[in-house]
Amino acid sequence: MNNKPLKIIEEMYNAHYSYLRRYLIGFTRNEGEADDVIQELFSNIIKHPERIVGVENIRGWLVVSARNTFLDFYKKRQPELLKDEKIIEHLLISNHAPEAEVMIKDQLEIYLNRMSTTDRAIFMAKEYYGYQYDEISGLLNIPVSTLKSRIFRIRKKMIQRRGS
Repeated sequence: MNNKPLKIIEEMYNAHYSYLRRYLIGFTRNEGEADDVIQELFSNIIKHPERIVGVENIRGWLVVSARNTFLDFYKKRQPELLKDEKIIEHLLISNHAPEAEVMIKDQLEIYLNRMSTTDRAIFMAKEYYGYQYDEISGLLNIPVSTLKSRIFRIRKKMIQRRGS
């Protein structure tokens, strides 16, 4: 077996572990969970090393992958997800310039505050956590057809407010 890919992954892990850990602790607020997410991320990389071939900005790729792994990790803890809006806000603004971050955060806060608690939960679960309609339906005991209509109306209102 060729150990070169494993050596490269090990070097990548050693070079970026501390940065990723600090980044993830900001989301999880728990060192153990941050370590679990990193372990899951690198387990996936070891299983599919071809994913890193040709990546020019490895730190950027790792941050995006860590965020996605984090979302997958927390998606498994469904009931808890709908309670923590700060995580969603941070994920939304983390890929923008500082001045854009402030503007996006303010707009998001305005939109979220104007929504009912149920609409906010539906919107966040669907748009930011990536839940499927049937998953949200099971969590909130709302028919899928009603969820689809509500998501459509929420999106429409956000677009109208953004344009005005």
